[in-house]
Amino acid sequence: MKLAERTPPFALEDWIVDPDFHQLSRGSSVCTLEPRVMDVLLQLAANPQRVISKDEFLRAVWPDTFVGDDALTRCISILRHTLNDDPHNPRFIKTVSKVGYCLLVSTRPLEPESASQEQVPPATLSPPNQPTSSNFSVFAAIGLLLLIAIITAIFVMHQRHNDALPAVIPTFQLTTDAGEQSRPALSPDGKRLAFVWAKDDGSRQHIYIKQLGSDSPLRLTNLSDDEYSPVWSPDGKRIAFLSSSTTGLALYVASLDPTQAPDKIYIPGETTRWEQGGLAWSPDGKSFVLADHLGGQPSSSLYRIDVDTLRARPLTTPPSGWEGDLSPVFSPDGQKIAFLRASENSVVDVYWSPVAGGQPRQVTHDGKMIDGIAWSSDNRSIIFSSNRAGEYGLYKIPLTGGTTLRMPIGTENATQPAIPPQGKDLAFVQGSAIFGILRISAARNEPIAAKDSIIVSSTAQDSAPSISPDGTQFAFQSWRSGTQQIWLSSIDGQSLRQLTTSTGDLSFFGSPAWSPSGKEILFDSRIDGHSHIFVLPATGGTPRQITFAEANDIVPRWSNDGHTVYFRSNRGGRWQLWKLPSSGGNPQPVSRDDGMVGQESPDGKWLYFARGGENGIWRMPASGGEEVRILDQPLAGYWAYWAVGHSGIYFLDQKQSMPTISIYDPSTQKISTFAKLNRVPPPNSGITLLHDGHSLLISDKHDAGSHISIAQGVF
Repeated sequence: MKLAERTPPFALEDWIVDPDFHQLSRGSSVCTLEPRVMDVLLQLAANPQRVISKDEFLRAVWPDTFVGDDALTRCISILRHTLNDDPHNPRFIKTVSKVGYCLLVSTRPLEPESASQEQVPPATLSPPNQPTSSNFSVFAAIGLLLLIAIITAIFVMHQRHNDALPAVIPTFQLTTDAGEQSRPALSPDGKRLAFVWAKDDGSRQHIYIKQLGSDSPLRLTNLSDDEYSPVWSPDGKRIAFLSSSTTGLALYVASLDPTQAPDKIYIPGETTRWEQGGLAWSPDGKSFVLADHLGGQPSSSLYRIDVDTLRARPLTTPPSGWEGDLSPVFSPDGQKIAFLRASENSVVDVYWSPVAGGQPRQVTHDGKMIDGIAWSSDNRSIIFSSNRAGEYGLYKIPLTGGTTLRMPIGTENATQPAIPPQGKDLAFVQGSAIFGILRISAARNEPIAAKDSIIVSSTAQDSAPSISPDGTQFAFQSWRSGTQQIWLSSIDGQSLRQLTTSTGDLSFFGSPAWSPSGKEILFDSRIDGHSHIFVLPATGGTPRQITFAEANDIVPRWSNDGHTVYFRSNRGGRWQLWKLPSSGGNPQPVSRDDGMVGQESPDGKWLYFARGGENGIWRMPASGGEEVRILDQPLAGYWAYWAVGHSGIYFLDQKQSMPTISIYDPSTQKISTFAKLNRVPPPNSGITLLHDGHSLLISDKHDAGSHISIAQGVF
């Protein structure tokens, strides 16, 4: 079977497979597959009840790319999760040890819909050999248009000649180890790769160095901190990076000599989406550029740090109320800085600014999510990864803006492009994971014997559960339909229903919160480049917007009585916790400083909240007063992993030997163990507490893997 040929929809037992839309559906359940996963399924479907070798799969699905067996194994794993197929007792896909895989069932075509046969009236023709003046006019017009088209095509081809990509781009996988390898940085000579590796054992992520062509990466430092954003010095002898731990933040410079300890040279103010790159080193070696918050500024800005004096000065100033400027990258000639500017987390565009000063220039204008930017080696174009077409892909756009070219590289969730200053190769990251919602139940007095069970699971980032008051359903956010929407599930996961749909300017729905009455669900959504709070009947319908203004309002939560909505907003010029009546009205600030995920105590006397860039949970009187931090967990970035219950505050505790859900009793200030987890959950996301206090739902991520590949001779 040639995968490039169009395959019409077909049935696979009780599943409907739609190759054009990369979807599997059964009843009301619709799952979107990654392109390569669909290709693997199509290869199986074309050869039912026949064992297909791994080599045959790799030749058919990855014909022009070198990948290891793990890429195929991951696709099979995703298919099994989607089809609810037990690998030990398979219904669909059987593993033939050391050989390959076999589809155990046959496919069947779908019944075609009858097409309407419309009668087309015959065209009126001029008699042969009797041309009319109108014929000559038509022929002349067509000839003129063809001439113009030919001239235009020649001109455009001439203009684009230097920007054209090679017809064939050899691509090779550089890292194949288990876990997640990300943030590639190629050395100035293009011969070494620095990257971040989060192993699958739950340990902290660290920076590794790999010589291209070798098998064994070497760890850069012996630090116990999480490490981010590696960048090479211009001479290729050192690497600067950022680190974060419970003891604080730091900017380090490390020699490639393993006998030398890294130097801590600077202390940033906050972690500013470092997982997407937060540091750049100038080509002349004299300065760093760091995305940071200094002086209590609510929005992140780019700061230029002198290597000799370590003095920082602002390089950019984002608009008031915006999330800010992120992910700086120097142009190869050192004259410009490309960066991302976000009005809020999911509304991002590419900008560049002269290093010498001046107004930033906006390059993209569609306000989508972007994961990584890089400069072409000729300083004329910017390469970026965006979800503008659904799945993440790599794009190239001229510095002056204009037509954006989708690059034929890493078409399956390709992110984080990296190019050496004078190189012709491009490194990038591809990965996948299984996301889901787990139910954690702890037997009384037996926390070690806690059990977890998967309720929903997919590759579509299921997360952020919120339980209904009667405990029979929960809401969650997911990309199952190709965009982030709010979904509802029965508590056993057997019944799924999409609640929201993108309409008009309204898109990207998240952070659901079920009302105490059970009749409504709060969520945040993006409209006109900003995020606002909406409420929707739990049975479905038209969302009602309750917050407005040129600001971002996110992560709503209900008061105990359902009369008040708490939410995080930067409408006051900085992030704070705000509130307003659930019926709508005039919002009022609640916290003096940052605050989010506001939750009242059961008696309504206290208000608890987290902060975006800091560890811990804070408390203040519900009527207003002093804000006091009562816990130093959850860690920054895990701000939704806590919930208030009658027994205390349930929270993600990463101080233990293994990740744990602990309970803090505010009256005694004592901490007890509720349940131990098998792995650290994904950032942000969160938990929701069932009303018996003995079970909770938590976001989960497993079988995660991302690997770095390199495309050669791109530029």
